[in-house]
Amino acid sequence: MTTLTEIVATVVVHSSAAALSHFGVTLEPAPTARSAPPHVVERVIARTPRAPEKLASCPKPRTVQADLRA
Repeated sequence: MTTLTEIVATVVVHSSAAALSHFGVTLEPAPTARSAPPHVVERVIARTPRAPEKLASCPKPRTVQADLRA
């Protein structure tokens, strides 16, 4: 996966090469010696499932009176 820094560097070099080629200057791409990425060990995070919490006293909903007076 390409990092954002590598993408930005590629865009800058490409735009600079395009601008300089207008004046007849050519840029040769420099050989890059890329080493293998370091071996990444996956970490496993163990999580215990949470027990469902029960409410001790749950308030009952109020009954709405249909008899509204103005």
